[in-house]
Amino acid sequence: MGNYLESSSEEFNEAAWHSSEEDFSVKLTVLRDAMIQLRVQFLHFQSIFYHQNKAKIEHEKKSLNVIIIVVQNQIDDIKLIVGEYFKIKNLQMLKTIIDSFEYTLNKIAFEISKAKGQNFFIEKVEKLINNLNPFDVPIYENIQGVVLELNTQVSSMGNIPEKLEIKTQRETFQLEEENEIRMDNCRMMSGQAKIYKIFRKSVVLFVNYLEDEQTLSTIQSLNDNQIEYTIFDVSTDSEIRFISKALSDCETFPQLFVDGAFEPLPILKNLLPKLPKVYTMN
Repeated sequence: MGNYLESSSEEFNEAAWHSSEEDFSVKLTVLRDAMIQLRVQFLHFQSIFYHQNKAKIEHEKKSLNVIIIVVQNQIDDIKLIVGEYFKIKNLQMLKTIIDSFEYTLNKIAFEISKAKGQNFFIEKVEKLINNLNPFDVPIYENIQGVVLELNTQVSSMGNIPEKLEIKTQRETFQLEEENEIRMDNCRMMSGQAKIYKIFRKSVVLFVNYLEDEQTLSTIQSLNDNQIEYTIFDVSTDSEIRFISKALSDCETFPQLFVDGAFEPLPILKNLLPKLPKVYTMN
């Protein structure tokens, strides 16, 4: 008999709990990724909107609505099961955060539905999108601390010292993860395999959260020039983050790779005319 069948009922319940923990962690990660894609898609829509091309605006609006549905489905999925995680401290705060996401998302969907009318103000949508911050989605492994930090941060209206403390905690945690990978050949090989799959896309932008000005300005430049690119948030995968740093010989993000080769951001302006476009002019 295996150890699993010989386990006591308490051990069996604990094993089931850890399995469900992993499932919930995945759901939170998927929600975070979907919200990142929503922000990126909105930047595409915003860029096209300012160019006043009606056909392209309608195309980008449809794409934006698809991502909105994806985010809503992820929120619904989490709301359906969150009550089962009774061991989580600050569970009510977690529910409040998810509810606030849904409320903001509904307002975004309502405003986007008015995109053809005179009452549509893209600046209002931009503000709502900025309020729907992907990195307000708690990380399950640190869920107790993260929820408390979010609660403190909201109540202090964005206290700068607290933001810096959270940023420092993230950086320390990421360095610890990368040091572990450095000593594990299997994980390094895994990271290489994953990153080369990503490099199947011609232009790839690696970001580490979507909060700093350089990341947002780089995304804006790519969108304004209608560049076809893929964005990947390395905060969600330590192996890819480690390999990206190794390939670029650069410790900071964002990082731009074109056809698998690292391109320093200071030359982005000169590089833009050579990059593939989302739309080809006839």
